[in-house]
Amino acid sequence: MRLLSTLLLLILASTLSAQPKERTFKTDSGNVVVRYFASGQVSTKEWRDKDERWGRSWAYKKNGEMIFEGQTRRFAGHYSVYFSYHPNGAVSKVETSDAPDAGIQWHRSTTTFDDQGNKTGFSEQGHDNYGLIPRPDMRIITEPQPPPTPQPQQEVVVCQRMFVNELFVVNPTNAAARVVATSKEPSPAMPGGTWTMAPGDTIRIGTYSKGEAWPDWKGLVDLNIVQVVLGDRNKAVARIRTDEAKVSAEHRRLFVVIEGWATMKTAPGEEHLPGLGVPEPKKKRRWLFFR
Repeated sequence: MRLLSTLLLLILASTLSAQPKERTFKTDSGNVVVRYFASGQVSTKEWRDKDERWGRSWAYKKNGEMIFEGQTRRFAGHYSVYFSYHPNGAVSKVETSDAPDAGIQWHRSTTTFDDQGNKTGFSEQGHDNYGLIPRPDMRIITEPQPPPTPQPQQEVVVCQRMFVNELFVVNPTNAAARVVATSKEPSPAMPGGTWTMAPGDTIRIGTYSKGEAWPDWKGLVDLNIVQVVLGDRNKAVARIRTDEAKVSAEHRRLFVVIEGWATMKTAPGEEHLPGLGVPEPKKKRRWLFFR
């Protein structure tokens, strides 16, 4: 019995020793959780906004060199990051998980480090638009080795990879929105269209590819986002930002997030959004005078 108690105490002590010192700071934009090495340097930082919807996580070596950075979210699916630690407070393992609300795409990865912050391993699992990750057709193309004997020069054709960009619009505000997407290079994957978004809604605009490149969405599609308010004489135009989530080495998601609204006056006769009724004009009063 005494031996069992001693073993339990040793296991508990080793578990506690692997938990780094931790402090939480409240800021204007949200909360930051900082964990430290046993010697006092910052090991990891995790920021969450006030609504616990968006966030970002970082991991560092003792000398301040960043060894991991990832975005997190808790809407339109999820993207989470989980840290494990060595007894000296250094990160031993980073686990990520990403999946949208709907669709076949999902991704998980595990990266391991030694107690000095050097990467020791990486593994991933998932499913993109083309199948499971990893899969046999996902391979690294290397330069051909020179032939052992002289022979005619052969042309080597290296297939170009296609980087997939998914575009979403997110409405975290408490107002409805009208989104009109006009594709500059229309295709079955990015045809454009018109959507009406409820508060808290997320829509998928489409996908585009440009070979081995990550082009900005603004060069390929125009987004007109206005607030839907019946009878409002001034259109409220969305103030937006773009957030990015990396699914794999060849796939990313771009989230156009509505941050708020800016009022814009319109010309007479253009006060109402397409599809909304026009209020009836006020009837003029007629005064009759009798002698």
